[in-house]
Amino acid sequence: MKAVVIGGGIAGLLAARVLTETCDDVVVLERDELSGEPEYRAGVPQGRHVHGLLVRGGELLEELFPGLREELVLAGAELADAGDMRILNPLGWLAAAPTGMPLLSLSRPLLETRIRRRVTAQFMTGVHVTGLSMRDGVVDGVLTRAGRVDADLVVDASGRSSKLRDWLAAAGITTPEPEVVDSRTGYATRTYTAPADFPVVYAESLSAPDLRRGVAAMRVEGGRIMVTAQGAAGDHPPRDPKGYREFLGSLRVPITELLAGAEPLTPVYLFARTASRRNAFEDTARWPGGLVAVGDAVCAFNPVYGQGITVAAMEALLFRSHGDFSAKGCRDFQRRVARTTRGTWAMSSNADRGWVETKRGGLLGWYLKKWQAGIVHDPDLFRRFLRVVHMVAPPASLFTPVVFRRLAKYSRLDRRRGRRPAAPTPR
Repeated sequence: MKAVVIGGGIAGLLAARVLTETCDDVVVLERDELSGEPEYRAGVPQGRHVHGLLVRGGELLEELFPGLREELVLAGAELADAGDMRILNPLGWLAAAPTGMPLLSLSRPLLETRIRRRVTAQFMTGVHVTGLSMRDGVVDGVLTRAGRVDADLVVDASGRSSKLRDWLAAAGITTPEPEVVDSRTGYATRTYTAPADFPVVYAESLSAPDLRRGVAAMRVEGGRIMVTAQGAAGDHPPRDPKGYREFLGSLRVPITELLAGAEPLTPVYLFARTASRRNAFEDTARWPGGLVAVGDAVCAFNPVYGQGITVAAMEALLFRSHGDFSAKGCRDFQRRVARTTRGTWAMSSNADRGWVETKRGGLLGWYLKKWQAGIVHDPDLFRRFLRVVHMVAPPASLFTPVVFRRLAKYSRLDRRRGRRPAAPTPR
């Protein structure tokens, strides 16, 4: 069987990696030209910004590419305990505590390049895909500006820019309108030399509807630190260096003080395509055989939550136990993808609904607000919450009688918001 993967980003690479286990031929079609070295590219505009790799994602990558974690550390990635993160939420600094969960901190180009080097598929770069070739309700190839590429299975992993709905519409196949939740969050990122005492991860989280501004800073390879200023509800940080510094200075965390001796290494880069979008392809009545979709082409999360890579790895592993790519089999595959993303979508989209005037998150949003107090005061609750955030534990683990009693206690302790706390001692 010949599989053709549209998109050479991480979702496409992981799908190709698993498909090489069972397919005779796997071809990856990538629009960008690839040099083989870590570099920023047009097809990954979010690559110049802080890129979180959740603990569960790191575990799955290690399963797919044994020794990858050690290889990345040797290349300069920072390895720390996930509990060492220094994060300020609306009620104070999180009760940081050791978790035993390894957290990698690195740039997107380094991670993607090292993964790509280990994938044995054939790569065709500089390829512009224009549509699908179909016969008798089955996709049998990919159309490009240069011609046609035959395929027994086509995997759309082209990300947020996917044109799959348009391609299917051209064949007379109607797909459901996507569900979109847009917090109107925008980023501005600058990279600096890393001060020796700067934490591996240092952040102030956004919180609807009051705290529209935040920041995420991470140490990455090359003795650098990436600092991504974040603004929700349209309150975006500016591009010019002076405005960017003033935006950082308006935060409750004293990040401008921590960066006082750091040298800027790059201009300020912007990114604002952060809307969460979910395509219910599993509900398409005439889904064709020989076609599946994964990654952001199906469910694109607000990048602020860092869930995309982990979900893409979970979806890629579905190919190991799925060999039927008839029309029914492909639709069944999309149902499995939908189940894989369901819990993650519920958590992240609910948080973003707090920025939408007509919806404030409902009961789940109210409950997650209670956690803001618990994870400030209680290290055990902090560890429980972190395991869910990093997708090591299911969201259901946040709903137990023990947790309910603790949250009731801590939610009464501190209701003050908007106060600028003192900086913690960096670790």
